Parts: sequence; C-alpha cells; structure tokens
Amino acid sequence: MFQHKHRRGASIPGLIVACLAVAIGFTGTASASCGAGKIQTAAGCQKPAAVKRQLLAIVKETKSDARLQAVVARVDVGGKTLLRRGFGQSETGVPARPRMNFRIGSMTIPVLTTLVYQLREEGRLRLSDPVSRWLPELPGGSRVTVRNLMNNTSGYLDWIQGSPEFEDRVLADPFRLWTDQELLSTALKRGAACDPGTCFSYAHTNFLILARVVRQVLRRGTLVAQLRKRVLRPLGIDLHFSRLAPIPAPALAAYTTDRGLYEQSTGWSPSWGLGNGMLATADIDDVARISTGVLAGRTLGKWARRDIARQYGPDLVKGKPGTYFAQGLIVVNGWRRQNPFFNGYMGNVALFPSRGITVALVGTRGPNTTTPGGVNVTDQILGRIAEYLTPANLPVPPPAG
Repeated sequence: MFQHKHRRGASIPGLIVACLAVAIGFTGTASASCGAGKIQTAAGCQKPAAVKRQLLAIVKETKSDARLQAVVARVDVGGKTLLRRGFGQSETGVPARPRMNFRIGSMTIPVLTTLVYQLREEGRLRLSDPVSRWLPELPGGSRVTVRNLMNNTSGYLDWIQGSPEFEDRVLADPFRLWTDQELLSTALKRGAACDPGTCFSYAHTNFLILARVVRQVLRRGTLVAQLRKRVLRPLGIDLHFSRLAPIPAPALAAYTTDRGLYEQSTGWSPSWGLGNGMLATADIDDVARISTGVLAGRTLGKWARRDIARQYGPDLVKGKPGTYFAQGLIVVNGWRRQNPFFNGYMGNVALFPSRGITVALVGTRGPNTTTPGGVNVTDQILGRIAEYLTPANLPVPPPAG
C-alpha cells in the first residue's frame, strides 16, 4: 500500500496518490453469463432496476457510515448507465449534483501515458529510450527510461510524499503558486529510492519529467493542446486544465482537516500536484469517459492497448500477484483504475474490461467524517460495488502497514 500519512496523523491536503487503501484485491474474473436484459451479480442474474437499487444502497450506506459530506457516483455496465447521482450536499443548502466539477488529480496520468504510446506508435520515441535523450541535464537521466517514468520504477523520490518539511510549507500557505522547477528541484534534492528499474516508488516526479519529455518530442504546441487533440477530443472528454485555483462552475465543494480544523479547501492551489499543464477538473460524466476511453486504450493500437496495462514492475501487495502499477494506471487482478486524493477530493475511476463495467466516484469529507484524513472512502464504495457486480472477484483486506 502506498498511501502517505502526514506526521500529524492526517493526510496532506489531497495528495495525488495511487492509494490501495481498502482497495479491491480481486482473485479472478467473472465467468457466469446471463440472458438478455439481465446482469450477473453476487445475487445471481438480475434486472437492471434491481441492480440500480443495490448500487444506490451501497453508496448511501457507505456515505452514511463514514459521514461524508457528499458523494457523486456513476456506474455503467455493458454501455448502460445504471447509476448517475449525487448524494448529500456540496455546501449547506446546495445538493451535490452529477454536473458539478471537481479536481481529478491522478486521473490525468493515463491520459499522458496514452499520448506517450501514440508517439511511440509514430516512431518518435521508444519506451526503452533513456530520458537523457531529451533532458541531458537531468540527474540520473541516462539510466532512467521512458517506461521507468510511466510505471514509477525510476527511483526518483516525490517532492511531497515522505517529506514532512515540504508538507508543512504547503499547509502553511495553501494558496501558494508552485512552479514545476520548484517541485522538481525539491524532489531531486532528496536523492533516490533505489537504482532505476529495481523497485517501485510512487512519485509525481515521474510524470512531471515525462511531461517534459513529451514537450521535447512534440516541439510545437502546448502539452494540453496535444492531450486534447490526440486523446481527449476523440473520446468526447472535456477537461479544464489550469494550475490556478478556480474551478469552473458549478463546482463541488471540498473540505479537509489537514490544518487541524474542518475547513473548505475548494480554492486551495492545485499547483503542488502534478505540475503545470496536468492539473484538471471535470464532472462525473467525463470521469466515466476516462474509464471507457482512456483506461480501455480506445485511441491506441492493439499492441499499446495491451501494453499500457502490462506488468513490468513489482507487485504492490506482497503475496498478491496481479496487483501492480502499470503504465500510468493501477491494475488489480483485471481492474484498471486510478484513485486520487487531492486538496480534499477523494475519487476513483475504474474499468473492468471483461464485463464492460465502469465506475466513477468522487467524495468529500464532512465535519464528523469517521474515517481518518488519509483514507479514501471511495475505495470502500468501489470495493463494495465490485463485490456485488463481480461475485467471483471478492475484495480482500489491505496489507498490514
């Protein structure tokens, strides 16, 4: 499990982590099939209306148990939307709605790695190329490959995870505008987690560097323009990219207790996250399209669609093969997912390709939320949904520690 805990016992405000938390450690694939018009569940073949009722119950019960402020959820099975709804309130008197925008954090990472695969398909780079080919001044760049960056095996450390000093600086001034160079310099000064290719170490540093490599390869236009043109627009996805704090209206409000009191964090600066150009907001429908389009590799050729989810690094959970960080996304025994936790927003985007199941979730803390600040409660919601919809793939407890 690679969830970071702040030294005060809370999580840094919205750490963009690929956290397994309560996670879904699945053990197989769903094999049973149903007749036309019915869906395979843990309770057998059921009509869509019955499945929708159970999905509603799962989200309502988990939200209530954890005392979350709000949850927005969308679940699709086989191309049919079974659940698309907001639960709770964004702010007092303002119901949470599916059309509300929120920060999607690491959900943009597989968008970036998809662009890398497209450049590879065009012969403009190889995943085995050393990073020094484009960034000759980068420390260790001659030993780190493009693929190492994509699956967090470069050995580079993060600027914020495991760095209480930097966390304190972020919390002391949550509205500060951080630059790419400040973030990268902070990370590089920390040394290395291991030699390239010898360990898994989640770090936003990898994706900041990868974005710089892509810019060097493209040599024209902005990174965001290329992401939109090549990946997002063909899939009908409309993300708003900005390193600035404002979120396009209507915005889902976020809250945190990271500074010792319950406060709204919607307007906190996102600039400490993935770096300039990769910080985006979206609504739940565009998150669902990330699942059906980006995680499914729909803009990629046949080889790249397989390779983006292939394992090259170590297992994330000892003794649990099939749980690993692939090229920009987490793979958990057949599920493809990302689950950011960023500036008070906790979220999940997940795809179970063999059944055409997609899940998109966002949640926010309430003043009496029962789970610790570092726990992404939408992991629990996703786990319960998966336990219901994929009965042969039961969740397992997270590893100790």
